[in-house]
Order: sequence, then structure tokens, then C-alpha cells
Amino acid sequence: MQQDNRTFVYVIEIATTPEKLWAGLISNEFWGKFSGPIESDWKTGSPVKFFSADGNLYSEGKILESRPPHTLSHTWPEPKGERTPDKPPLLTWTISPGSPGKVKLTLVHDHLSEKSFQGVSSGWPTLIANLRNSLEPGRVPQIQEK
Repeated sequence: MQQDNRTFVYVIEIATTPEKLWAGLISNEFWGKFSGPIESDWKTGSPVKFFSADGNLYSEGKILESRPPHTLSHTWPEPKGERTPDKPPLLTWTISPGSPGKVKLTLVHDHLSEKSFQGVSSGWPTLIANLRNSLEPGRVPQIQEK
């Protein structure tokens, strides 16, 4: 049986406020523009649904912790047919003070298979760069939308 024990960590500073960064992280508009729509009320215990660009349900997770504007943690299950019997992948977003005028965003994506780790290693940096570009005044987006 394949072990799902890889962890992907990504840290970036963004010239914004914790509140604006939080709003961006939970924005259906942002996710719909660069990945696919996302749906949740973002409260601990609530479902979070991930949709593909064509609007089909891709996967459904659960909000494990929601402390606006500092911590958001939820499961990130693989789509049907790719799921493993072990723990579902876990995503934890942490917003903390950064250098002057910036906040630090830390993403930890746990319980990944090797295949999933390879996919998120290129996917998350691109998506987070787009988030940063949408939040920083005057920054010109460098990465094309989906």
C-alpha cells in the first residue's frame, strides 16, 4: 500500500493586510478565476466543495479550523477514483506578521502521495503567485489565468 506521508510547505510575503489576504483565500471569485469555483461558509465543521473549471464537483473536504484572519485548515481529498484509504490530504493556511507592510502566508499541505506531491509542487506556487498579484497594488500579473 502506498504511503501518503509527503508534506509540501510554501511561504511567501504579500504586501497586504491579514484581512485582505484572508478574504482572497476564501474568495470564490479568485478561485474561480485561477483554478475552479470553491464553495463553503468557512466555519469549523462545514464542508468545502471544490469544482473544476467546467463547474463539476471535483472533491469535497471539511473545514477543521477557521480563525479569521489567521488560520484556515481543511481536508483536501483527492477526487473520486484517486483517493487512498489513508488520511486525506490536509491543507493549513497560516497568516502572520511579515516584514514591514507585508504579511506572511504559510501553506502546509500534508498527507500527500508522491504523485500528489509532484502536482502540488508546481500548482500551489502558481496559484499563490496569482493571489499575491491580485492583492498587491500595482503588481502586474505574470501568470496567465486558466
